[in-house]
Amino acid sequence: MAGPPLLLSMLVPRAPFTRRLCLIALAGLALRLLYVLLVARGTALTGDARYYHEAANLFADGLGFTEPYRYLHGGAQEYLFVDDPSLITVSANTLLPVGHVEPTAGHPPLWVLILGFSSLLGVTSVLGHQLVSACVGVAGIVLVGLLGRQVGGERTGLIAGGFAAGYAFFWLNDGSIMSESLVVVLVAASTLVALRLSEDRPRSMVLIGILAGLAALTRVELLLFLPFAAFPLVVDRERAPVERLRRVAAVGIVALLVMSPWLVRNLSRFEEPVFLSNGSGVLLAQTNCDATYYGDKVGYWEHLCVLPQPLGDDGGTLDESERDAAWRQRGLDYAAAHKGHLITHVVPRRVTRLWALTDPVDQLRADVLVEGRPFRASIVGLLQYALLLPAAIAGAFLLRRRRRPLLLLLAWPAIATFVAALTMGTTRYRVSAEVAIVVLAAVAVDALLDWWRGWRTTSTG
Repeated sequence: MAGPPLLLSMLVPRAPFTRRLCLIALAGLALRLLYVLLVARGTALTGDARYYHEAANLFADGLGFTEPYRYLHGGAQEYLFVDDPSLITVSANTLLPVGHVEPTAGHPPLWVLILGFSSLLGVTSVLGHQLVSACVGVAGIVLVGLLGRQVGGERTGLIAGGFAAGYAFFWLNDGSIMSESLVVVLVAASTLVALRLSEDRPRSMVLIGILAGLAALTRVELLLFLPFAAFPLVVDRERAPVERLRRVAAVGIVALLVMSPWLVRNLSRFEEPVFLSNGSGVLLAQTNCDATYYGDKVGYWEHLCVLPQPLGDDGGTLDESERDAAWRQRGLDYAAAHKGHLITHVVPRRVTRLWALTDPVDQLRADVLVEGRPFRASIVGLLQYALLLPAAIAGAFLLRRRRRPLLLLLAWPAIATFVAALTMGTTRYRVSAEVAIVVLAAVAVDALLDWWRGWRTTSTG
């Protein structure tokens, strides 16, 4: 019961700030609705967005977490992402009937659950799910604003909320049914509560555990933030080591309890051990092959690298966990055979792709093909990012000079870079870091406004 009162205390600051942040959030909602209704509406879903939409509707139909491609398309699912059908050989996978029910943990469950509950209420269309995603994006605006206020004061919070409302790489996600909409919410909320944790607020320990569990049930790599969040508990010299350990363990236990239903389900449902997701193996296969080491997709991914889909020793189909284990081994074997090139060429390119330091426009063109993002809107986002990033660096230096907590904000860019180095660089993998970038940029702009006001006062005096 500690969590809700703490959240309420964060959501009820002084009235003028609340009203202004609400107006900013409404403006952000209007922008997202315009994007969905005028631009994204009617666009064919691809990749993860299609998975989430279809899986949510299957969940609402009472099929639980069922692999959507195999259920809806049967053996034809092998051809969905391949332009040349001759690349597919006839196998047990291609002979699967439509309606094949197979448990899935291809993605963690929370975003599917949110969309699935909307489907239970009758919101089953692509447009309906896009509107749900847009509303989740508005919650992200509010939480980014609150985080900015916690870091730099009310004006910083309003500036951060304004940036979040208008930043194209946020609202593009909100119109594409991607889990990144929820990522913004959970990253902002987790960082906000973690800052309260550093102020030694006991209720925050329960809430940070809850948020860490929910974040892991959205994107597995978000769990990497938990050690950063718990760091103030570890270095608290005012408490005995045993007490520190007890407090850290309490946070971890709460997070584990939140994740436990999904963990138990996965460990009991699949042939191979599965914890949060079955997606790591296929990603390793897609990002460790000739096309992503030596071709024009260095540091990116290639779907053809997962072909042929793994089969059992008897030529029969494998369950999702067995396929993922086979793909994982395929990717690891390739990486081990090319480790020199991996370290000197591929990993640096993954990182520079993530941060838009090499061929950023080409990356946006790839986003159009893979994720259906409008190219012109993505260019707007790239220009905004180019302005926000140097401002965020300046904001980080300002916070350091003011001796304000900085580790928790810088943790997100570090996590995003680490994940990209292990997997691939792509625009949407940067979204967790962009929450920190927006807040830090707001700190810099707030300081610039103070400087401008002081300069005008001096020059007119």
